[in-house]
Amino acid sequence: MHRIAIACALAACSSGSPTFTGTECADPDPVTGTTTLTWDNFGQHFMAKYCTSCHSSLLTNSHRNGAPYLHDFDSLYGVVRIIFAQPDNHIDLQAGWGPAAQNNFMPGARCPTMPGGLLDEDCTQPNGDERTQLAQWIACERLRPHDFTDAGVADAN
Repeated sequence: MHRIAIACALAACSSGSPTFTGTECADPDPVTGTTTLTWDNFGQHFMAKYCTSCHSSLLTNSHRNGAPYLHDFDSLYGVVRIIFAQPDNHIDLQAGWGPAAQNNFMPGARCPTMPGGLLDEDCTQPNGDERTQLAQWIACERLRPHDFTDAGVADAN
């Protein structure tokens, strides 16, 4: 029985570690706005569906269920802050799929039914296409100019 427990523990450890996906922006011209994936048509919906029940600027302390402070994905500014954090673009490392890695670390196994609530249900998981699109959107978002001065925050670029 002891050997089975050790084998299971080793199998869990060999499931990989967060790795950058190596995804590059495939859009022909992300600077001019002729992009396919944007905050409005992809990012906002993805984050609301899979992330903001814990990663929200409206949640504090234990209501974040372990989500790191300032990892808030309920606004483009919150996402951009993380994707420009070098070297730890946690979104790509935790949830993106690309040519170099398929990261399935987030969302975790358990999620709150209501934002900030107890981890009381199985998390809905993005499918492979959604995770690939996430990595593509992030790669393109890194190339876009961002000016958040109207929002009372510094430029993220």
